Amino acid sequence: MKGNKKLLVVAILLLLIAVSYGTYAIYKSSFTGNAEVTAAIWDVKFKNGETVLQNNYTLTFTTADCTGNNHVKDGVIAPGATCHKTVTLDAGDSEVDVAYEVSQNGDVTASDNGDLTNANDFTVSFTPDHGSIAYDAGTKTTTFTVDLTWEGEDDTPTDTINAADTALNGKTFTVPIKLVAKQVVGS
Repeated sequence: MKGNKKLLVVAILLLLIAVSYGTYAIYKSSFTGNAEVTAAIWDVKFKNGETVLQNNYTLTFTTADCTGNNHVKDGVIAPGATCHKTVTLDAGDSEVDVAYEVSQNGDVTASDNGDLTNANDFTVSFTPDHGSIAYDAGTKTTTFTVDLTWEGEDDTPTDTINAADTALNGKTFTVPIKLVAKQVVGS
């Protein structure tokens, strides 16, 4: 019996330890709720004067855009002349840095939608062709120029070149351009 008493005492002691351990508490706090953040404003527009450009908008070179070409009437282009079109990128109330690129988006075409046999005689350039505007800049606009130059060949024009050039009399040229503005991401 003596052994059973010891076993009984040990069992009671273990029971007391188990019961007392469960009655002690620890300090604990918890929180449940929501975290909120506001998305930055994206307010970017390409403009021709006050006109906001939409997809498939046609920038038309006007008389004011085709001036200063010696021996060519203002408002038109001819071999050896250049027309300049100004476009503005307005980052308005944007709250992110904005990067932009301007590029040619295809070949120059004539109003009859025919391929130009002398398409290489037309040069399209952009000044500047890329850049960025900081969200905290004092002025959040930038202006770039689209230049269309009809290269003139005066040294030894061949009959083929002359025929291709004169076939474009009175035609309207289309210069496909691509304007891209995007948020600057990363460091």
